[in-house]
Amino acid sequence: MPRPRKFEEAEVIASAGRVFAESGYAGTSVDDLVAATGLGRQSLYNAFGGKKELFMRAFLSDTEDAVAAVEAVRHGTDSPIGRIRAQLVKVAVTYGSAQAQPPLFVKAAMELSARDAEVQASALKAFDDMSAHYAACVADAQGAGEVDATADADALGAFFLALIEGMAALGGAGVSRASLTTIGLTSLAAIPLTDRGRDALETSAGDWS
Repeated sequence: MPRPRKFEEAEVIASAGRVFAESGYAGTSVDDLVAATGLGRQSLYNAFGGKKELFMRAFLSDTEDAVAAVEAVRHGTDSPIGRIRAQLVKVAVTYGSAQAQPPLFVKAAMELSARDAEVQASALKAFDDMSAHYAACVADAQGAGEVDATADADALGAFFLALIEGMAALGGAGVSRASLTTIGLTSLAAIPLTDRGRDALETSAGDWS
């Protein structure tokens, strides 16, 4: 009988993902992965097949998490326009002044999509799904009477996807939380809000400082 594995695959994949996110695929060596995961080199190869295979496991896991996070915004129970603002707040607080690095799937898409068809296809699918979730949130806001019914929900969904992922990238590069605050608040002016939508945004958005 094969001996049971003495490690949690999810923990190893998460540890590897953090290394790939920090150093990039090209900048990460097998020795880096061994150090981060605590696995021996041979154990890593036996379990995952190699650097590329472990990277894809980490990349796809991070991609799923990113899509699920945006889907949660879509299915929140409070004001739809308030949920979009809350996501802007979250990104500003999380990534401002390089408090955290942008997600692995975004960095990997930028690094590898031009030469790796599997990464490109997975990243584009994730971006499409995320854009659709933001668009659905805008459509909910229209249904709630917070956004003008004639607005293009799909275009606004794509807008918020580009904006929010861009904010994360800027924050990871060191742009301050205050600057991200300005970007996020300014972006709300692009939405054709109704009086009800403006009233919904008068409630506190939390600490942007």
